[in-house]
Amino acid sequence: MAAIEWQHGGLDAVFALAREQRRPVFLYWGAVWCPPCNRVKADIFARDEFIARSRQVLCVHVDGDSPGAQALGEQYKLRSYPTLVLYAPDGGEIMRLPCELDGELFVAAFDEALAVHAAGSSAAPALQAALSGERTLSAGEWSLLSHYSWDTDEGQLLGARDLAATLLALVRVCDFADAAARLGLHAQLAAAGKDVDAAANAGALLAVFADARLARSNMDILGNSGINLIKHASRREELVAALGGAAAQWADDFWLSASDRLTAVRLQMRLARLVAPTQGLQEQVRERVEQALAESTDPYERHTLVNTAVSALNDAGLAAQAEQVLLAELPRSHSPYYFMLSLASSAKRRGDTAGVLEWYGKAAQAAVGPATRLQWSVTYLLSLLDLAPQDSARIAQAKLALEADIAAAGADAHHQRNRSQLQKISA
Repeated sequence: MAAIEWQHGGLDAVFALAREQRRPVFLYWGAVWCPPCNRVKADIFARDEFIARSRQVLCVHVDGDSPGAQALGEQYKLRSYPTLVLYAPDGGEIMRLPCELDGELFVAAFDEALAVHAAGSSAAPALQAALSGERTLSAGEWSLLSHYSWDTDEGQLLGARDLAATLLALVRVCDFADAAARLGLHAQLAAAGKDVDAAANAGALLAVFADARLARSNMDILGNSGINLIKHASRREELVAALGGAAAQWADDFWLSASDRLTAVRLQMRLARLVAPTQGLQEQVRERVEQALAESTDPYERHTLVNTAVSALNDAGLAAQAEQVLLAELPRSHSPYYFMLSLASSAKRRGDTAGVLEWYGKAAQAAVGPATRLQWSVTYLLSLLDLAPQDSARIAQAKLALEADIAAAGADAHHQRNRSQLQKISA
């Protein structure tokens, strides 16, 4: 069975080979326990079309728990799991790709990025040209900007620019309707309700929601953030009805992954909660969750599917069922410590402080990988300091465990995602 040919030997060696062969580099930064990472593995990396495309580039996987990974992450501005980056052979970034796209749309965005690179451009010069008006962008360049992963940019493309202002400026000058619509959705989310025109937002959203093709091509944004978009627009009932109709189609779309279909079911529930009681939808959510989990066999798909199922059940007011799903999954999961954090959150919602600390403690003890153990140990200790400051013995034990994890992590303990938390504890 064909698979992606991941390069080994470190990033420096991969980029040296890229320069020698004049081939772009595709970098995947991820973690074993991360649900979106598992979704990428199941829905994108296992897809024959993407495997075929991967032969055009050099593929490298940096696991956040591998030796030196956190230092590399800081060097290359890789923070959020997963981050997907296409590099030119000289090491310059072509673009950061969005992990939320379904497999079919991701392959199309990947193809577009390679085509734009072959034509001599990339996200950075395209953005500069669009904002300065120095030249007219091609349709491919506009597609590149509209599919850019603004969430994982880390200042690489934006620099010191304000995200919302930049996106709004792009929308104003974009003369390709599909790209303008997607950039507009990003702009509305980036504005986060500040100085918004609710009526204008509603009009733009309805134009997307009511167009089946356009809504489908932006399913990644609408599935995850459609509720937030509607909250900052007028004509709420119209918007809920329109997006609800699209979500109903996605929920029954055989060609989508089980996780994406369940995300659509969850979206239906969340939309209904905006305008009316949801009692009738609870049973539908329960049934769809049970069906999806019963049919799931791929471990990568199942990991993200369980995460989505728990969110859907909680949104439906079925917290007890969500907790049952988590408990049942622990023995079979490849990363049970991740779901232990969800069990801690469940205990917190019902006011069970002892349960919160118990599950955080178990998660810290079970976590695998130096960076992950460090992150989980910090979370446990901070929770003890917050919820049980009088428990000096338990706090002392957690501090000793954290010191051991810091020693195991080595130099990476001083980098990136753990730095601010360690400073907070030691202050």
